[in-house]
Amino acid sequence: MFDYAIKNGTVVDGSRQQPTTANLYLKDGRIAEISTNDRPAHHIVDASGRVVAPGFVDIHSHSDASYLTVPTHQGKLVGGVTFELVGQCGISLIPLSQRNYAHTLQYLSSNFSTKVSPETFPATDFATYASHVEQSGVSVNMGGLIGHGTLRGSIVGWEMRQLSPPETEAMCALLDQQLEQGALGLSLGLIYPPGSFCNTEEIIALAEVLARRDRMLAVHLRNENKGVFDALDEMIAVAKKTGVKLQISHLKLMGPEQWGRANELLAKVDLARAQGVRIHCDQYPYCATSSGLTSCLPNWAMEGGLEQLVQRLRDPETFAKIVANDLPEMENRGGPKRIVISDTHGAFTEVEGMTLQEAADSMEVTVPEFVRQALLRCGGAVRCIYHSMDRGDMLRIMARTDVATASDGTAYSLDSMPSTLHPRNTSSFPRFLRTVREERLMPLEDAVYKITALPATLMGLDDKIGLLREGYAADITVFDYDTIADTATYQQANSAPLGIDYVFVNGELVLDHGKVTDKRPGKLYKGSHPPFSGTSPLEC
Repeated sequence: MFDYAIKNGTVVDGSRQQPTTANLYLKDGRIAEISTNDRPAHHIVDASGRVVAPGFVDIHSHSDASYLTVPTHQGKLVGGVTFELVGQCGISLIPLSQRNYAHTLQYLSSNFSTKVSPETFPATDFATYASHVEQSGVSVNMGGLIGHGTLRGSIVGWEMRQLSPPETEAMCALLDQQLEQGALGLSLGLIYPPGSFCNTEEIIALAEVLARRDRMLAVHLRNENKGVFDALDEMIAVAKKTGVKLQISHLKLMGPEQWGRANELLAKVDLARAQGVRIHCDQYPYCATSSGLTSCLPNWAMEGGLEQLVQRLRDPETFAKIVANDLPEMENRGGPKRIVISDTHGAFTEVEGMTLQEAADSMEVTVPEFVRQALLRCGGAVRCIYHSMDRGDMLRIMARTDVATASDGTAYSLDSMPSTLHPRNTSSFPRFLRTVREERLMPLEDAVYKITALPATLMGLDDKIGLLREGYAADITVFDYDTIADTATYQQANSAPLGIDYVFVNGELVLDHGKVTDKRPGKLYKGSHPPFSGTSPLEC
């Protein structure tokens, strides 16, 4: 007898084929049969009037540490997500060494609400991270990238300089070791220290390691506003030289000077692909970004990590140098009237939900002085929402069937997450489907492909996810296409979406009538690689 029968649903299988009406029968974590036959099962789910689709695959997630406090990954699960690829934007929890241990845990804790400490997080490399995730238990599947910033920090800490040849060799060997342990690739966060301290030659060396193992290079570009075209050119050149599989993270154009140029940006991607570059992109369905307030500061201000930043802010002469040019990156990101303080980790709650301009006015200081005071009060840990994109550009990128949809968000508990965080943390996929429906961007089968089979293929996993096929993993999301919608806003981000009824992960029902169950069937997927030949360049 089958474990579950999902009956009478409209099956949209992820392959872009026309929907059909069929029953799905699940057994031992797999899809055992798809047919119109009436078979017995221990549990029956009536999917009449609902879409039965593969579970949504979030190819760009920051839920690296969420399992420590929210093992259900509730905020993602209520949005239909069954797989998260973590370690993005150059920021991962591992690998750790004495050079970067304190900086990395502090930086991760400052950017996300989960506090990471040696007591709660015993891992130092990908193997021990994967083991800890699975031993702890998690409700969704995960895969991991190695963050370049963390990798680089393992070798030279947060030093703002170029690496010597031996240091580059050690970093490449450490990356190769992490890939051997199962990491699916490398991520670059070229605006975030210490990864932002690198040059193109360093990236090429790492990309060559990835290309030999056919692993992904996911890139937060060095610039997403005035320099976005040049930044894209840099990465296309790297991919041409090395043959690496390139994933451009959260493709966007920030700042009014770039608005309306989405077609130009996409044309550059198309030309590169026509020339043989293996390049794809992902996107989140919002016109606002989210990042630390430190993103507005010049790169050099972050050398040495948050503690050194705080020391620089305390020194009047150094602070004057930091703000000497009126923080141009702040203007590129929307300006103080369009940048909203979203999370101060409890240190400055009275300004959360205010724009930088409103907060500065309330304290009767200039905006740069408010930035200084806020960062000092919060130890450098201030998160903001930057309203800096154009809806027309967003829709033009979204309408492409070769651009995967992602969240760029973190899995939180809806009860405890700050209400002023970015709504993408809970609602990216329902918002995408609602936008597709209301704007008539594409057929439903194409929309489902963008959030299932496409990202699964781009990750290069050997296992069978992203499609509804007999023998494939029973990761399934059942939703009402007529009503699926986001309800989270920039003022109330912890509001669950509508229209998602059931979610299965590895054949277990983890969301039942929109409510999270106590099941923890998730696993951490690992890449398949040629054997690693070498020794670790570090001792942690």
